[in-house]
Amino acid sequence: MRFVDEATIEVAAGDGGSGAASFRREKFIPFGGPDGGDGGRGGHIYVQADRNINTLIDYRYARKHFARNGEQGRGADCFGAAGPDITLRMPVGTIIRNFETGEVIKEMIEHGEIYLLCKGGDGGFGNLRFKTATNRAPKKKTPGWPGEGLKIKLELRVLADVGLLGMPNAGKSTLITAVSNARPKIADYPFTTLHPNLGVVRVGPEKSFVMADIPGLIEGASEGAGLGHLFLRHLQRTRVLLHVVDMAPFDDDVDPVKQAKAIVNELKKYDKALADKPRWMVLNKLDVVPPEERAQRVADFIKRYKWKGPVFEISALSHEGCEHLALKIYEFVASLQEHHEDRDIRFDFTEEDAPLSPAPAAPAVMDLPDLESLVPAKKVPAKKTAAKKATAKKVAVKKTPAKKVVAAKKVVAKKAAAKKASAKKTAEAPEAYVPDVDDPRFR
Repeated sequence: MRFVDEATIEVAAGDGGSGAASFRREKFIPFGGPDGGDGGRGGHIYVQADRNINTLIDYRYARKHFARNGEQGRGADCFGAAGPDITLRMPVGTIIRNFETGEVIKEMIEHGEIYLLCKGGDGGFGNLRFKTATNRAPKKKTPGWPGEGLKIKLELRVLADVGLLGMPNAGKSTLITAVSNARPKIADYPFTTLHPNLGVVRVGPEKSFVMADIPGLIEGASEGAGLGHLFLRHLQRTRVLLHVVDMAPFDDDVDPVKQAKAIVNELKKYDKALADKPRWMVLNKLDVVPPEERAQRVADFIKRYKWKGPVFEISALSHEGCEHLALKIYEFVASLQEHHEDRDIRFDFTEEDAPLSPAPAAPAVMDLPDLESLVPAKKVPAKKTAAKKATAKKVAVKKTPAKKVVAAKKVVAKKAAAKKASAKKTAEAPEAYVPDVDDPRFR
C-alpha cells in the first residue's frame, strides 16, 4: 500500500426537507384542520480518528463525500425522515485544514475521537406548525435549510516519540530494524526510504515507545534538492530527535561534521521549533572503523563539531550499543510523560504567584479557654422552659378531647330536659272545648 500523507477532498452535508401543506379529509369530519408535517434533517458529516489506518490513500481517489438530503414532510401529521450521517475515518495525527484559507479546523490526536465537520440543514415547517386559535386553516409552509459544505485539505503527521534524522544511507532504516519489528527497505544506495516508517521499540514488559524513520535529507533540501522538506513535518510531534551520522562514509572526501551541520541548517530553514527540539548524536557504523581508531575518530568529531549534548556510539548492523540507546531513550521519554502528567494535575506555586498582601500568619501556640466557660449559663434554663412548654402543649392536646365529650353530654342533657318540659305542659293543658251542635246559639 502506498503511503499517502496529503489529500484534498470536498465534503457537503445534506439539505433539510421542505414542510408539507395538507389538510385532514375524512368522512364525517368536515373541518379536520391542517396536518402537514415537517421536513427531515439533512445528513451530518463526521470525522473519526482510527489507529488502524496508517495512510490517506482512501481520500486520494474518493474526493467527494456528500450526505443525503432529508425527506419532505407529508400529510396526516407525517414528518420526513432525516438523511443518514456519513463518518469519515482518518489516521491518528491527521490535520484538517480549510483549503481556501489554510486555517486549521481540527487535529485528530486521540483514537476514537469524533468531530462534526459539516452540519446537515434543518427541515422546513409544515402548515401544522402555523395553526393558531385565529388562523385555523393555514396554508403556509417553509423549505428546508441548506447543509454546510467545505473543501478541505488533509495532512497526516505521524505520532511518534522519537524521530530519526540524517543524511541518506546513514543507517536510519537499519537502526529501526535493529530495535523494533519494523522492516523497511534496506539497500546499499541512497534514498532507499521513500516514505516514513514507524516501529514500536519494546525495552521490557509494558515499556515501549514509537520510533519514526523518514527519508534522508541533503544539503539544499529547502530549495527542493533530493526529496526536499516533504517529510520533515512527521518529526514535529516527536519528543526527541536522533541525529544519525555515518562515521565510515564510502567516499573519503566526505566530512561527517560538514554533513551533520548541513542537516541542522536545513532544520532551521524549515522550522525553528523543530530545530530547537532535544537532539542526540548517534554515531553509526563504528563496526567498520578499526577498534584502535574508534576513540580518536569520535573525539575528533565531537571536538570539531563542538557538540555538548548526549553522544552514543553504535553499530546498527551488529546491534552493538543499540540496547543501551533504547533504554536511555525510554527513560527520557518516560520522564517527559511523568512531568507532563504532574503538570496537568498539580499547579506549581512560585513566589511570583503569591498575593501582594498575604494573610497574617496564625500564632504558633494558641491558649484555649476552658470549655465550661464557653457555654452560656442561660441556655440550660431556656431548654428547660422549652421542654415545659412542649409538655404543656401536649397536655392541652390531651385535654381537648375531654372538653368536647363534656360539651356533648351537656347538649344531650338539655335536649332531654326540653322533651320532659314539653310532655309536662301537654299533660297539664285543659281539654279542648267541643261545641254542641244542638245548642240554640248555633242555630
